[in-house]
Amino acid sequence: MSGHLLAAFHSFYGSGSNNLAESRALLDGLLLCHQLGIINFIVKVNSKLVADWFNRRGRIPWHISHWWLKIRDATENMHINLRHIYRELNAPADCMASLGSLSGSNRNFTSVFPSRLVGLARLDRLGMPYVRLG
Repeated sequence: MSGHLLAAFHSFYGSGSNNLAESRALLDGLLLCHQLGIINFIVKVNSKLVADWFNRRGRIPWHISHWWLKIRDATENMHINLRHIYRELNAPADCMASLGSLSGSNRNFTSVFPSRLVGLARLDRLGMPYVRLG
């Protein structure tokens, strides 16, 4: 099922830094994969800092180190290739982040996905560029 949607989520984390939100979203995604029995996968994150922290480059700020202990625990029995990708090339993730922010809610999807996400994932799977307007 390479390149097909298996699950998606959005969460509302309230106020805080983008690094906190990116770290918490990574943890939520890892926990969702664990629940689904997915242990070997590639993660593309918009934050170069988060990618560096995951790959043990750079110092994690003390105020989010609690979340990183949870991330390390969650990945103990997983095989993950985590890499940075620019936000403009990660439209499906950006779509879900926007849904979480706008709705102020948390939601997991494992079957019926938001139509915008389905379209963006299809473009991503086909290797088609996506031009973001506005």
